Amino acid sequence: MSHLSLPGIHFWRGQTPTVVVYIDKQHLGRDCVSDRLAIHLPEYRFEPAVSIREVHIDGNLAETSLVILNTRTASLRAAEIQEELATIGSMAPGVPFILISDLKDVVEVLMAMQLGARGFLPADLSLPQVAAAIRFVGSGGIYIPPCVLNASSGIQQTSAAGSADSISKPSQFTRRQREVLERLKEGQQNKVIAYELNMSESTVKVHVRNIMRKLKAHNRTQVVLLTRNER
Repeated sequence: MSHLSLPGIHFWRGQTPTVVVYIDKQHLGRDCVSDRLAIHLPEYRFEPAVSIREVHIDGNLAETSLVILNTRTASLRAAEIQEELATIGSMAPGVPFILISDLKDVVEVLMAMQLGARGFLPADLSLPQVAAAIRFVGSGGIYIPPCVLNASSGIQQTSAAGSADSISKPSQFTRRQREVLERLKEGQQNKVIAYELNMSESTVKVHVRNIMRKLKAHNRTQVVLLTRNER
């Protein structure tokens, strides 16, 4: 899904897309990005907006075929982003949406997919790649960035190298390791985990290393992917 040499299919569920709403609180970025995307995607009409509520006022929401929300440096856990996503869901139910983010973090990507996003675009993608991903989602696809696919590939190699029985389950971790693991899955940094659990940052690092060793993971991203379905 990350390979973007895609044919120019411009349909969503059999209907010709008309309007793509591009939401971005930054005025300059909002106008510049939507103008550039319109050049690369002439089959769409881009409507820049500071919020989905603004589009409702303009009366364009009924024709919307795709919503793009640029969260910039804000996490999907941020109250303002949660509120905007909830408003999109209530005002444009069933309309596919894409997230663009400066946070190239697997936790953010997984959270986006859980929230129903049809694509997660890291801000370091080139404009032609972004345009191709939008077209891919518009044709019914789901775009997952390479950072997640690469991490998944690493997990598959790890599994092939060793028996699945030799990889620990979260239930086999100590209480402290489980507490650290839950916060890793939330995307928290070591210093935040240390503060919340009232331990030193060096102790957190020891727990993280032990968690990775038990899971046979090479990095924190693989830890999250390996334990994403565990409670």
